[in-house]
Amino acid sequence: MALPSRAQTFAFETCRDLLDKLEREIDRYQKVDGRDEDGPEALLELVDQLRDSAFNAAVTAWQLCDWVFNDMTPEQRQKAKISSLGDLQAYARDNCRALYLCRHAATASKHWEVSHKPDPDVQVEVWHDETGWTIHFVDGANSQSAYVVFESARAFWNEFIRGHGIGKGQDEL
Repeated sequence: MALPSRAQTFAFETCRDLLDKLEREIDRYQKVDGRDEDGPEALLELVDQLRDSAFNAAVTAWQLCDWVFNDMTPEQRQKAKISSLGDLQAYARDNCRALYLCRHAATASKHWEVSHKPDPDVQVEVWHDETGWTIHFVDGANSQSAYVVFESARAFWNEFIRGHGIGKGQDEL
């Protein structure tokens, strides 16, 4: 039996569903972040899981722009002074550095490079330290763990969505 859904969305209905997905992606990332494995096959699997879950979290965090914008009512858009998807994307980039970083990583990962508004000071590094394998976002002279970046993006969207009452479920009407 199929789940009821909008066409072509894997049964995601609102931006709140995608926000829940972001939380799951962050959990998946956290389960492998800082781990280490013995043996080449186990190590390769660990690093692949780390990279895949980070990719999914960054893409989901940035893709929330589309979902949030499309779930906003005309009244919510007017109140937030957002008239286009581009306005919301600019607001997200300007008000949440984590989303700025996620946008950069998601775009480069999906399209091989960032051709629109590239930032040569932003990098993503996969590396091994004393705790195990991890990913860091390099932002000029600063470096942050991917987990911190993803959690900051999640917190921004959670506050924005709930603060503006966007995509309310039946239990909140």
